[in-house]
Formats: sequence, C-alpha cells, structure tokens
Amino acid sequence: MGKLYDTYQNLRQASLDRDDEAFLGFLTEDIEYHYHVGTRPLIGKEWVQKFLNKYREVTANPVWRVDNYAEKDNLLFVEGYEEYLDTRTNETIAHPYMGILEFHDGKIAKWRDYFEWDSKKEA
Repeated sequence: MGKLYDTYQNLRQASLDRDDEAFLGFLTEDIEYHYHVGTRPLIGKEWVQKFLNKYREVTANPVWRVDNYAEKDNLLFVEGYEEYLDTRTNETIAHPYMGILEFHDGKIAKWRDYFEWDSKKEA
C-alpha cells in the first residue's frame, strides 16, 4: 500500500467510527471538498464538520468500500462503493463512486467525489 492510501484508509475508518477529531485531523485547514462534483464545494474544516453533522442526522448503517486505488506524486485516486440507510425515508441508498484526493504536506487539501446523484437504488 502507498502512504497516501494509508492516510485515506485511516480517514475512512475515523469516519466509520464517527471520530470527527481524527477525521478532520487528516484534512488541511483550507480543505476544498466536493462531496458531489457539480454542487458547491465545502471550504474549510468547519464547513466539513457541519456537513458531517447533517449527513449523520439522516443516515445509518454506512458501508464505505474501496475496490481500487492508484497513487501518483501527491494524488490518490480511489474507486469503490457506498451505501447507507436514509433514515428519513427508510430507503437504502447505494452507488459506486470515484474519488480524487490531492495531498499537501501529508494531509488532504482537495477532494472530489464523483457518483451519479440519481442512482439512489440498491446496487
């Protein structure tokens, strides 16, 4: 495994453990996070924290799997599968995703996730 991927795996585990302090520790202060490309990005850790809080209010039973990854210089590319229960509708949301992460000084500075917004059926 590569160094960037190890960091990503630790961040992923912190997210699944709901350890926000650890999760945010893997991000730069001025992180630019596109949780869905095409929507306005989140800028800064405070905004990411607000997003996490809102996301967790309406989701349960998360699955976050990585199937493939590649590293080059300060870039990490990940491909996988995400699934969660939308507690508002009791519907399972599932879709494949692709993420591109740019690292600066060992932390994630830019993060873009790609998935089909309308693919809200079990995969």
